[in-house]
Amino acid sequence: MLNDSITILEQIISIVLGLFSTYIIFYFMSSLKRNLYYKKYVYVFGYIAFTVVIILAGTFCGQFAGFLINIVAAVIAGHFLYNNKKIYIFYYGIFIVLLGCFQIVVSYLFNILCQQFNINFYSVNTFIITNSVVIQLANLSAARLGIVFYRRKKLEMITTVQLLNFLVLPVFSMFYSTTLLMYIQTYMSLEDIILIIVNIISIIALNVYITNVFEAVSNNNKLKNELMLYDEQAKMQYEYYNNLESKYKSSRKIIHDIKNHMQTIEELYEQRENEEAKNYAEDMYKMFDRFVQKYYTSNRVLNIIINDKLSKAEQFNINMNCKIGDVDLDFIKDIDLTTVFSNLLDNAIDGAKNASEDKSIFLKVDRFNDFIVINLSNRADREPIKVKENFKSTKKNHKGLGLENVRMTLNKYEGNMRIDYKDKVFKVNIVIPVS
Repeated sequence: MLNDSITILEQIISIVLGLFSTYIIFYFMSSLKRNLYYKKYVYVFGYIAFTVVIILAGTFCGQFAGFLINIVAAVIAGHFLYNNKKIYIFYYGIFIVLLGCFQIVVSYLFNILCQQFNINFYSVNTFIITNSVVIQLANLSAARLGIVFYRRKKLEMITTVQLLNFLVLPVFSMFYSTTLLMYIQTYMSLEDIILIIVNIISIIALNVYITNVFEAVSNNNKLKNELMLYDEQAKMQYEYYNNLESKYKSSRKIIHDIKNHMQTIEELYEQRENEEAKNYAEDMYKMFDRFVQKYYTSNRVLNIIINDKLSKAEQFNINMNCKIGDVDLDFIKDIDLTTVFSNLLDNAIDGAKNASEDKSIFLKVDRFNDFIVINLSNRADREPIKVKENFKSTKKNHKGLGLENVRMTLNKYEGNMRIDYKDKVFKVNIVIPVS
């Protein structure tokens, strides 16, 4: 009876682990960039079909053949259900290969731990099942970390608390599952079988649930960040057009008095007051310049951002020189343009406003071959703090996330950013390939 119970337990857990293994692979593929979206039943069918193929391959094929089938099945599922770009065939395939290598390492470490701590199991099959549970729980954590690195978040950005969130539950689950399956050697009844199966399924379900919770929290934080950027963008646009309206009203008053101004200049010339007439005309030109909204680029959003930051720079007596070439930035989303240029110019203004001399900012955007090149430099008396390869803000209670947000945004367009500080000048150089 005991042997039959263990056989039933092993078969049921094998099926559960097969479903869990498929979930991990589908979770990874769905978390990458997608260009295919179907109704839910299509993914349910694909999930079941993929699981059946993997279970059959594991049952009737050797390890190597089963592994190859796993790779092919994952590539087919990913290509037809998530993203049909050719490069993603490589991503899906390499993920399965890396996952296979990771499983070998985890299995080896688990064997060593069992030997070191004298952990024994009722049978070899029970050990294999326990090993499989540990491997799949480790795979889920590896897949989550893989997604983090795929999205190119720097390791430094993962705090200790976040790292514990990745590891605490899986490690506890491995320990709990191992302990639970160790004690089936003592006594097994039908009730024990049911309880063990329920416990194993509950542990797996809890890991899946927590993974989805973390994903939801991450997406929520991303949406909050985007909403803040949209709010900043809307505020800049409002101030931009409000400023335009204000200047338009003021210019109407000037135009109304233009006849009087012209008559005054004519009278000064008639009276041979040439120098006064010239000065009066120059004063009029300066007055007209105040009502002209500067035009830097055909990109509406970038033009608004530069005008907004120029107005802010003038408040601190900063000379801001902008040269925007004939570049097409339409392939970059408005929200991403806001992230890049707002953060860069805000940092430049913060640095230049405290400069003892030559409070200046220089921005140049142009195209060089198949690349958009952005050069920004500003005076900064205070040298920024450099941690490893990253510069951190010197402002109190400021974590320097602005440049990191810029870097993460550039990654979406395969862009690169280089930062340098020398001779009291802070320089940022950005290169973005034209898509």
